[in-house]
Amino acid sequence: MIQRGAEVIEAQRGKNTSIGGAIVVFAATPGVEMVPAYSARPFSAGLLSRAGFAKLSTELLDHVRARASGIDAVYFSSHGAMGADGELDPEGCRLEECRKIFGPKIPIVISLDLHGILTGRLLRQIDGVTIYHTYPHVDFADTGERAARLLLNILAGAKPKIARVVAPALVRGDELITETGVYGGVIRQAQALERKGVALAAGFMIGNPFTDVPELCSQAIVVTDGDAAGAER
Repeated sequence: MIQRGAEVIEAQRGKNTSIGGAIVVFAATPGVEMVPAYSARPFSAGLLSRAGFAKLSTELLDHVRARASGIDAVYFSSHGAMGADGELDPEGCRLEECRKIFGPKIPIVISLDLHGILTGRLLRQIDGVTIYHTYPHVDFADTGERAARLLLNILAGAKPKIARVVAPALVRGDELITETGVYGGVIRQAQALERKGVALAAGFMIGNPFTDVPELCSQAIVVTDGDAAGAER
């Protein structure tokens, strides 16, 4: 499913999607004008073909370039576990190209599925990230709302510092159901950091074993306001 320009807002306003959640926050904030560019949403599948990735990339970047002038901040809703023939980090690759378009000073915040693969390449392009807190997933819109608030905080003067700790492990099973399993306890720690204002955003990603790439892992991510050492702790 592909949406372009204003179609993005028309199709996702009021929906339980990350973009739908972000729209709620941005629309309620005085002085904010949304400039939607492009959205492509597939069903779960195997590796994207080389030709398919080239077409997707060209369309995305063309629509972003056409709307980049005068933009103050950028939000990307991503999944994080995409695979493409010839590109092991397609989302990091596209964000790298988008960073070239916007330059180093425009803040970019993304949201990710907790089954995503947050790579070093991707991290170098962004200023902040929010991550799903539930599995099975029910907090799509909430994650987008958190991303939108994080982006607005940066525009208001917050100085985000991102820390990541990688656990070289792949984990699956019932213990990862966040309402009842062990994983839920870790997520609630992340939520407490956000709720208490210790972190602008926090989460724990467990990756996707079916996306067999070098940086596949489990990892904790914390974003603080100017406190790099605190984020590391």
